[in-house]
Amino acid sequence: MNTDEINRKIEIALTAATIYEEQKKFTIPELIETTGLTASEIFDLFPSKKAIREYYFTSLVYQYWAMISEIDGFEEYRVSEKFSNFIYTLFDMMDEYPSFVAHHFNRSVLKKGGSSDFHKEVKELFRDFMNSDSEVAVSAAFLMKDLFYSLLTTQYLYLVKFWVTDESDGKERTLALVDKLTSLLEEIVYNKTFDKSFDLIKYLFGPAGIGDDIPIVGGFISDLFKDKKEETEEEVEHE
Repeated sequence: MNTDEINRKIEIALTAATIYEEQKKFTIPELIETTGLTASEIFDLFPSKKAIREYYFTSLVYQYWAMISEIDGFEEYRVSEKFSNFIYTLFDMMDEYPSFVAHHFNRSVLKKGGSSDFHKEVKELFRDFMNSDSEVAVSAAFLMKDLFYSLLTTQYLYLVKFWVTDESDGKERTLALVDKLTSLLEEIVYNKTFDKSFDLIKYLFGPAGIGDDIPIVGGFISDLFKDKKEETEEEVEHE
């Protein structure tokens, strides 16, 4: 899908959300009248009104990617700053259509879990946040596999649900929760305490060869930590 088609889909989704805010519903004829598109043009992009509702949330991530591409030095932000920026920016974007979000977030995103496009796009964004950060501890990076990002994204979805239902002044309870969660995440992934232990284990099961003496799992763990250089030397010897 090219950029023009994506922009057109975003326009349709935002228009649907705008109409919903005014009337608590939207129809295809209203979208035709407001956007100037034909019915066939709309249905070429969306098979149903449900798809339009779901795309609204996915489009938020696409719009956010465009925003951060304009921020100088964003890649130098700390993990807590990146996550906070994303969370607060999307809160602001969703706050423009509070009725639409309150009514459709659960059914269009939360209940679909990992199968929703919004979940998939957010997960890839979080993965990029982590993979592009040189400050992430080696031991943390070792554990940050697909399951980690899926769980992180799921927790974010429940944070959005909490925000939607938060009735405190200025949603201060949500803001406090975001601050604590992002600070905790940064503490975990930046913590170098376990790196020394990680290096020790790598040495014990690698050059020191202790893993060979451990029955059943020892050989497997040794292979896991085997230095690539050693593997190359072994291949040369076999030749």
